[in-house]
Parts: sequence; structure tokens; C-alpha cells
Amino acid sequence: RPFCIFLPLSQPHPPYAAAGEFSHLYDPNDVPSPIRPVHSAHRHPLHELSLAFDASAAPKDPDAQRHMSAQYYGMISEVDAQLGRVVAAIEERGEWQNTLVVITSDHGEQLGDHGLKEKLAFFPQSYHVLGIWRDPRSSARGEITQFTENVDILPTICSALEIGTPSSVDGRSLIDLFENRDVEWRSAAHYEWDWRFFFIARHSSPWPHDRMLSRQNLAVSLSTDIAFVQFGDGSSLSFDLAADRTWRTPCVDDTRTLAAAQEMLVWRQEHLNRDMTDLLLSPKRVGRWPTLSPSR
Repeated sequence: RPFCIFLPLSQPHPPYAAAGEFSHLYDPNDVPSPIRPVHSAHRHPLHELSLAFDASAAPKDPDAQRHMSAQYYGMISEVDAQLGRVVAAIEERGEWQNTLVVITSDHGEQLGDHGLKEKLAFFPQSYHVLGIWRDPRSSARGEITQFTENVDILPTICSALEIGTPSSVDGRSLIDLFENRDVEWRSAAHYEWDWRFFFIARHSSPWPHDRMLSRQNLAVSLSTDIAFVQFGDGSSLSFDLAADRTWRTPCVDDTRTLAAAQEMLVWRQEHLNRDMTDLLLSPKRVGRWPTLSPSR
């Protein structure tokens, strides 16, 4: 019968300790050096604060840093081996050519870059994830170079299964990109982070008089040549990726920064809540008529 497997693997994940043979699969001496953080005078307060906590600060000792990275690589290889077992089992059942496979992750890993570990803040290492799509019915092969986002996975699955895409979905089907069709596409990738959970337990001032908690967030717009970061407290950062891909060089061109900020604003407006805005009061008018669940 048709089957669906959701397989969440905990590795790679802290603690940075690979299992068994994978713990010594990579030589720490072969691990590349991480991107160093900028001088403290040029760091955003969130970056500076993150470097002050053991949970988010990478080891300062180079040997400890290399060991952490080597163990992380070992955990990646462990995941690869476990997925290989799943593929082999499906092949043994004779169902590999009838199985749609999607591999991705919920977040990335700083792994020492900018002096940080785990996932946090605004650097792309925390948000850039792998994406593998394998549909045996398609002859398409290759790598998608356009900006894609995790919200694209659901509408792509809907397209592959030839079922309707929910109106609440923010992403777009990637099928057009897989088939190399010439379609209008997004010019930047976007992500957000909210860290109010750090303060909720010890923050007692009532809403709406105190908006402190609501300011503990950020949004990022990442294009080919500029990255713009807007913080909930009103501060912002702009990195010149055309000059430096490591997010260590500020963009000093206010025109480019303004264009990036406007792009982010338009993106946020385009993705406002749509639960009610495109519903109709009469089925005779053009638009989406609400689908009502049958009463119990």
C-alpha cells in the first residue's frame, strides 16, 4: 500500500560527539579554520552578547575548535549512513522507483564561524540548510541556484502529488525550477529569529504598555550582493556581499541599503496573514470562496 515515512534524525546536534566509528572518521588537523568574528567595536550588541555565553560561544582554543568541527562532520556521515540503510530497505521492497524523497533540515550550524556555535542570531550559517528532492518520475537533474526557502517544500509536495495548495502557504512550488522553466522568482531569501523566550520568565510588565518582549526579534533579507538585517529595537545591519561573502564588511552605500530594506518591507507585506483577506461574502463575486468544514 502507499506509505509515508517521516524520519527525524537527531544528528548532527550538540553535544558534539559522533558515535562509534564516526567519532574518528575525520582528522581535526584537516578541518578548515572558521570565519573569525569582527572586532568588538564593530559587532552588533546581539553578536557581542552571544559571544558571552558558553551555550553559544565557540571554543577559543584552536585544537578544541577543530575537534568540535571534526565531530560534527562525523555526525553528518552518520546521518548519511543511516539514510543509506533506509534507501537499501526501500530498494529491497522493490519500491525505490515509486518513492518520492525529500531531505532537508530545520536549521544550520555556526560551527565556529563568527566565534559562535549552534544556531542563533543573523548569520547565514544558522539558516542555510541542505535540500535534496528526488522524484523518480522526473528526468530533471542538477542544482537549483535560485533562492529557495523551507516554506517551498509543502507547495512543491502538493504539486508533485497533484493536490491543491492551501491558501495559507507562503512558499512556492519548485517544480518550475526543477523543469528549468523560465518563471519569475524571488530575488532574495528571507528568514527571521525571535528570542523573547530568554526574557519571558523574568519579564512581568503587562502588554501593551511595555513592548520590550516584542522587540526581541530580527528579520533578514539576503540577495546576491547585499544582506540586510532589521532588528525589532530599530537597529539594523547591512553587509556588502559583493565585496566580502563572509558578512564582515558593512555596506556603506546608503542607496543599496535602502533598496534592500524596501525589498524586505515588500516581502513582509506580501506575506501578511491571508486567512480572511481574500474570502468572499457571495459566491457570485470573483475570488476565493471559503471552504467550510462539515458540522459535527
